[in-house]
Amino acid sequence: MKKIFFFVFLQLFSRCSFAGLQLEATRVIYHSNNSSASLSLKNKTNQNYMLQTWLETADKKTDKNIPIQVVPPIMRIDAGKDATLRFIYSGNGLPTNRESLFWINTQEIPPSSQKQNVLQIAVHSRLKLFYRPKQLNTTLDEEVKKLSWMKTGNNISVTNNGPMYISLNRLHSEKYNDRSDMDIDMIAPYSTRSFSLPSSMKLSGKIYFSYINDYGGTTEVTGASLK
Repeated sequence: MKKIFFFVFLQLFSRCSFAGLQLEATRVIYHSNNSSASLSLKNKTNQNYMLQTWLETADKKTDKNIPIQVVPPIMRIDAGKDATLRFIYSGNGLPTNRESLFWINTQEIPPSSQKQNVLQIAVHSRLKLFYRPKQLNTTLDEEVKKLSWMKTGNNISVTNNGPMYISLNRLHSEKYNDRSDMDIDMIAPYSTRSFSLPSSMKLSGKIYFSYINDYGGTTEVTGASLK
């Protein structure tokens, strides 16, 4: 019997349609006034799956000292059933004046096939976990409005003077017709990121961009000031 395992890595921006297990969110927000955060999964197949889950730091490194525990780290999800992963903070080690970012890794362990020459797909997914202290006393929408944008030559920089991670999505040169777009990335609390503009993108005193909200959807921002 010859079985070939094909591992597919996905950094989730949308739900994966060909995975055996379906994650019900593209990010997890862990509010500090809650005892835990959760992530729901569904097994919509007619086979039983095993799932292994672990956390990585913001720079995608495994660290045994991460103060958030995944429960359970390994689970079986029977055919047609739902399951829930829980994330529990020990209460010590994370700052209270800014968000902390971790990466949730889920690795499917597909059932053994009784057929010969079978290609089995084992999907490895990665999505963001944000630990949000109650002391911040702000919202993601409010912090997005405070972003500072500046254009220098063929570069544009954005400064985040707030305590939350902001997952930027796309930058638009115009609001309506003949709009050119470019992908932009997440910006950490109290930091600045710069992006090189394509020659086709013309920016004036206002820009339009989108970001990923707490529900994993895209929110558009129109007419932000550009210095």
